[in-house]
Amino acid sequence: MTTVDKGQLIFSIIIPAYNYAHTLDRAIDSILGQSGDDYEILIIDDGSTDHTSKISDGYCQKFPKKIKYYLQDNQGPAAARNYGVEFSVGKYIFFLDADDEMAPSLLDFLRKRILYRTDIDVFFGDHISVASDGIAAYRATSPLPQTHEKRFSAYILKKLHLSHCAKLLHRRVFEGVSYPIELRSSEDIPFMAQLLALYKCELVSVPMAIVHKHEDSLRHNTAYAMEVGERVADHIFSFAALPDWTAKYEKTYRARRCLSIFRTLYLSDQKKEALIFYKRALFLSPFLALRPGYIKKAIGGWFCG
Repeated sequence: MTTVDKGQLIFSIIIPAYNYAHTLDRAIDSILGQSGDDYEILIIDDGSTDHTSKISDGYCQKFPKKIKYYLQDNQGPAAARNYGVEFSVGKYIFFLDADDEMAPSLLDFLRKRILYRTDIDVFFGDHISVASDGIAAYRATSPLPQTHEKRFSAYILKKLHLSHCAKLLHRRVFEGVSYPIELRSSEDIPFMAQLLALYKCELVSVPMAIVHKHEDSLRHNTAYAMEVGERVADHIFSFAALPDWTAKYEKTYRARRCLSIFRTLYLSDQKKEALIFYKRALFLSPFLALRPGYIKKAIGGWFCG
């Protein structure tokens, strides 16, 4: 991990990029439009096969002291983010996906905030969601519960809604946590759960990012849903640094995870595959799995099978 010196840059904005050359300039320009010269931009190309490198090289030539470009073999967004942290020098880290934008005037707001809250490890914020039809909606972040346990449990049980794209992290958190590179999707869930369980967090009620939704999101990809399965839970609860109290939430979370995959597969008309995850959820938590909505879908899956 890079050693931090006192007079270094305040912010490192890391952009993991894989075949998003058509939106990369929008992401970069949203950062360059911020005030100040106390930040760097690191583009981590995850083995793109489009013209991501050409776009990046153009910006690097124009802003050689501010923008850096790194190319790695395709390993997924988790590896790209970790790689970016390793080569960054800023005191605070912000991750911006290549198809999103940094909210206007964000860095100016954050400079003032962190000046008086040096004890905070993670700042969470709101975001603006832009649908594929161009309609934008403001998404406010849920209030943070007071204790680590309440934050952790509320997040993994989907009672606390935080946007992965709207957060600023002090680099000291990466001495204890990192993104699980084995996961190609849902890699943000273990990372976020560990942050909430271990670090001091604060909510700021301003938009941090403009998030552009698109239909081919991995979150809705059934192949990835089946591949990942319960591995997200494995990465959360096998983390040695987690407090002992987290263990009591494992079965419930695994059941919810299986039911989520069951629903995704069922709605994609993969009913036989969906039943595998429903049966697993039924074993882990009959209380959750026997809710009317799930039972109806499960019965339909059995008859279709």
